[in-house]
Amino acid sequence: MRDGTATKNKINRVAMELFAEKGVTETTTKDIAAGAGIAEGTIYRHYKSKDELVKKLFLSLYEEQGNYLHEIASADKDSKQKIADMIVNFCQLFAEDKALFTFLLLTQHGQLKEVPDDMVTPVVVLRDLIAQGQDDGTIKQGDPDLMAAMVLGVVVQPAVFHVYGRLTQDYKSFTQDLTEAAWSIVGLDE
Repeated sequence: MRDGTATKNKINRVAMELFAEKGVTETTTKDIAAGAGIAEGTIYRHYKSKDELVKKLFLSLYEEQGNYLHEIASADKDSKQKIADMIVNFCQLFAEDKALFTFLLLTQHGQLKEVPDDMVTPVVVLRDLIAQGQDDGTIKQGDPDLMAAMVLGVVVQPAVFHVYGRLTQDYKSFTQDLTEAAWSIVGLDE
């Protein structure tokens, strides 16, 4: 008997791409089924509803990004290099899988309230990195939550502009500018 993992993965990928392209509201389970080459009822073997699909997909992908950043934050490097590596990772992944980041960017406002307190998320990882850097004297003092929000704004807002066509260059070309802007927020005055 098959375990259905391949089918579920196909549903998730097609759903993510359609949600990123058309929006969650405008995407139907019929659209997802057609894109995945399956019967619409097959979706309901894996998810109770489209809302559950959106929620579980968001949480899974959001935690996955948090885990990527956690690996970077755990490296034996200084805070400045860790933040630079996080931004390089974000820019590269955005360029390689724009649908993933578009989905996360455009659905976060409806889904962030569903994030469990104990989940490893990009926000938590960055906030903890900033707090650790403040403790070891490599990052200037300030509210680590506010500083994390500001750094994320530096990185995420250009991605939003890119999604909506206001920025058209290869997203990886922004890496140095974004890194310098982020470090200007948290870095010690030299």
